[in-house]
Amino acid sequence: MQALSAGSEQGLELPSGRYAWPLRTRLWLVSLPPQRIRLWWFALAVVALLPIANAVNNGWGDWSAFWAAGGTVGSSSLMDSRLHAAWQVAHALPGDPWRYPPAFAYLFWPASALPVGLSFAINAGLMLAMVALAGVLLSRIFDLQRDMTVRLAFAWTPALAAINMGQNAPLAVVLALWAIDALRRDSQIEVGLASGLLMYKPTLGLPLLGFLVLRRRWRSLSTALAVVAAGYLLSVAAAAGDWLWPVAWWDGIQPLLSGDLVFNADKTISLPGLLGRVPGVPSWLPYVGGAAVVLLALRGLVRAPVVEAASAVCLLTLVVGPRVWSYEAG
Repeated sequence: MQALSAGSEQGLELPSGRYAWPLRTRLWLVSLPPQRIRLWWFALAVVALLPIANAVNNGWGDWSAFWAAGGTVGSSSLMDSRLHAAWQVAHALPGDPWRYPPAFAYLFWPASALPVGLSFAINAGLMLAMVALAGVLLSRIFDLQRDMTVRLAFAWTPALAAINMGQNAPLAVVLALWAIDALRRDSQIEVGLASGLLMYKPTLGLPLLGFLVLRRRWRSLSTALAVVAAGYLLSVAAAAGDWLWPVAWWDGIQPLLSGDLVFNADKTISLPGLLGRVPGVPSWLPYVGGAAVVLLALRGLVRAPVVEAASAVCLLTLVVGPRVWSYEAG
């Protein structure tokens, strides 16, 4: 049976110990009982998901690119930007080069056999499940009530914004939290597996690999590198046997990067991205600023407890990444 303690401010009996409500129940004259906070969180989640109703009018958002990748994986049309665009146009989709490692496209191969709208809905359901799983992992990592952390995960708007767009950021959140939880349990193989799989988004995965080097977690690092190597080989098959697929990948996305930054300027949250929007700022200055933030953080990343330090790495990734969008802050 849960132990109970009296809430002096509210006259309520609140759980104590492992099940204690971790937030304050009053802010100045405003009463903040748990029931009210939960209701607000529910309202935030509902409001955050409302834009998903407009997905059909937006051509299913970014999901059309993933659907097209599933339809072209294993062929030269995946990494050749000209052939890929031709395939998309033939299927009444907007032309957009594939921006991920080729192996990642295999996840969308089953979806490509379904109508794009139905597969969008299935992806939304799976990503909602990822948000719930993120809440469970948060409970384990920080020793908080699972009921509270799952609700909090759904109330965090960036996590749901990715779902509205047909994106997969909740998957990256789960992989990062899995790595942090594995660090907490000192499960070195799991740390490496989670970190290696997170390299499906190199801008998010590389900082975590750097953290493993910083903390001298060699076994975890070697596992992560083995996962990356396996992903490279699988990508060769996904790119129709092209061993130089990184060249084709870069050739396809490089011409679009500057335009992409302009088009998504309202979504950028990182220091380089925000500074880069200021007129007259030299192009090198945002990256120098990001590097300075990393250097200032190194001492703390080495000395802090591993869970806190790994969590800080995730925050640093959002702050100093050259291309980080708001929905990736999930």
